[in-house]
Amino acid sequence: MKDIDLNVDDINIGEETIPTIDTVSDDAVNEDSNTTSVIDEDDIKIGDKKAPIVMLFGPPTSGKSMTLVRLARYLRKLGYTVKADKTFKADDTYEERCAKFHKNLNTTEALLGNALNEFLMVKVINHGTTVCQILEAPGEHYFNPKKPEEISARNFRPYLTQIIRNLPNRKIWVYITEAEWNVHASVKDSYVGRIRNCKHQLLRNSDRVVILYNKVDQKEELFEDGKLHVSSAEKAMKDEYEGLSSIFKNPNPITSLWRRYNYRFVPFCTGYYTKQVGGKPKYNESEEMYPKLLWNQLMKCIKG
Repeated sequence: MKDIDLNVDDINIGEETIPTIDTVSDDAVNEDSNTTSVIDEDDIKIGDKKAPIVMLFGPPTSGKSMTLVRLARYLRKLGYTVKADKTFKADDTYEERCAKFHKNLNTTEALLGNALNEFLMVKVINHGTTVCQILEAPGEHYFNPKKPEEISARNFRPYLTQIIRNLPNRKIWVYITEAEWNVHASVKDSYVGRIRNCKHQLLRNSDRVVILYNKVDQKEELFEDGKLHVSSAEKAMKDEYEGLSSIFKNPNPITSLWRRYNYRFVPFCTGYYTKQVGGKPKYNESEEMYPKLLWNQLMKCIKG
């Protein structure tokens, strides 16, 4: 296999890892009363109509939450301000989610169960200017493996339809694929079908696409001497998600000579989760090459 030099240090992969776990949000419970209050997640407000919106698109457990956490930690080290947009929704439950997000950026414990946020708008700010807005939404709002037949681009929640169809902001679609996704092959085919319908019906010429191949640490054959073979990772993604890359095949007879596909590929790992005797699993964030590569590709999408 041909090794692609990413100009980063070699990657040492820990021996014991457990998969990243994303959660599925349900109707929130108002702890100050004896009744359950239904939170209207479709009642949203986006004041910034210019900054691109990064959409972390993936089914439940694909790693959306921890991808956001890992990227946010990296950006803060670079000097960016990363903050949850409290104006996105006006209710107490959403404010609690914003507070949890900032708390989770500083924890060393594995974020399991309801410790993760599943409905959030996060702003990345540099010198007072919003570089982009990152939307995290429940996985089943994008694709529900329990209802794989629902692949139409019309089957989105109203708030997603509003963001996708009505806002002028450039959308950067980060389609998350999971290495070794343990589902029936027909479910993967349906997920690819969902993405295909989105591409044909919803993506504008100004939009950009990133295919993120998450949990690459689970495929040992992609590493040699502590270094990741990126070209092999992309081939593995194509093999696991048959037909996905062809959705974004470049139709231009000239530019297709050097750019075969109109997407940017990012292999990714959120971190490593070590079991501790008598305690919660400890979270050790992944090597910086992963969020660095993702951010570099996102910036190319933002600028070009």
